[in-house]
This record gives sequence, C-alpha cells and structure tokens, in this order.
Amino acid sequence: MTENTVLLRQVHPDFIPGGELTSQAFMPFPKDEGKPSVYDGDQISPLESHAHFTETLGYTSDSVWGVSCSEVTEAGLTSQADPKEHFPSHALIDFTAQPANAFRKLAKKLKAKALTRGRLHPPL
Repeated sequence: MTENTVLLRQVHPDFIPGGELTSQAFMPFPKDEGKPSVYDGDQISPLESHAHFTETLGYTSDSVWGVSCSEVTEAGLTSQADPKEHFPSHALIDFTAQPANAFRKLAKKLKAKALTRGRLHPPL
C-alpha cells in the first residue's frame, strides 16, 4: 500500500440513514479491537470488494466508501495491510494509538474525507 492507496470501507445500511453517510461507518466496533477492516483498493475494485463482502463473506453492505492511506495518517491514525489466506486484499485502519474517547472525532474526520471523495459503489 502507498499513501495514495484508497482503503475501501463497506458501509452497513444502518449507517446510511436517509441516504446520509454517518461517522459510525468508520468507527471501530468492539470485535475490531480498535482496528476496523477495509479493503486495499490497489488490489481490488470497489465493485469487487462489495461482491466479496456480500456474496463471499455473506455480510450486508449498502455501499462502498473510501479514504486514502495519507488521509488516514492526516487524521492521526495508521493503516496496514493484513492479508488473510482467502482475503489477500484485507487491510486495517488502526485507532489503537489513540484514546477510545477520541474515536468518534477521528471517525468524523474519515467520514469527511470519504464524503469529499464520494460514494465508490454503487455509482451515483
């Protein structure tokens, strides 16, 4: 991954109320242990990542949004490749160097960058 790599985040319909992206889409959940999963956009397209997430993994995604590795760094976070055996494009955004009470503010920064970039899948 490079600083220009776009990290693709699958967003559950609950985090798009009324068609508006919420910062919850970028918040780590307890199961994430401070490191929410994303796809390495250098290895997989938004369309392919959505198909993998919904069809292969069986999860629900309304849409795909993205932030670059440099945008993650600008927000005070880090990103890292985390390939899995049957999921080579798996990556993480790491919130763990920050206090948990800062996560919401950091997620809002990522949301703002994603909104500037626009929805990546499905096309508008």
